[in-house]
Amino acid sequence: MEPANSSSATPPPPPPLPSPPTPSPPPMQKEESQKRKPPTPQELVAMYEAEGLDHKEASLKVIRDLQTILYRVTGTGRNKKDKFMVETARKLDTVNTRLAILEMKVDSKPGFAETLAIGVAAGGLLRGIGNAAPHVMTAFSQMWSSVKNSTRT
Repeated sequence: MEPANSSSATPPPPPPLPSPPTPSPPPMQKEESQKRKPPTPQELVAMYEAEGLDHKEASLKVIRDLQTILYRVTGTGRNKKDKFMVETARKLDTVNTRLAILEMKVDSKPGFAETLAIGVAAGGLLRGIGNAAPHVMTAFSQMWSSVKNSTRT
């Protein structure tokens, strides 16, 4: 008789049983779960108040949670989604800068009232120059002729 060695005589473990199929929710429930909206701030405050926090502490906790989530979403990372977000943010900054430049250019142009005032002033100036030009030209011609006559003699 051989001594029974329990370690060498152990049978292999039985194969794992297949897991029971999980019932799939009806199509209506799938759409609802995909379109599930995040809780509103009021709902979050109510949830923390139900845990025993007063209104101010619950509000501060909600703000802290939202800031943490915002930091995680906008924080720099190493995966493609974060690189895409950084690139998108850079493009949005470029577009915003260009839009601000265009807005400054549009704002710097005079409106209708200013344009009308500039036109009236320019018309008055031209009319004044037109009225004064013959007198000025006559004066220059008289000076020229007197200088010319004085140098002949």
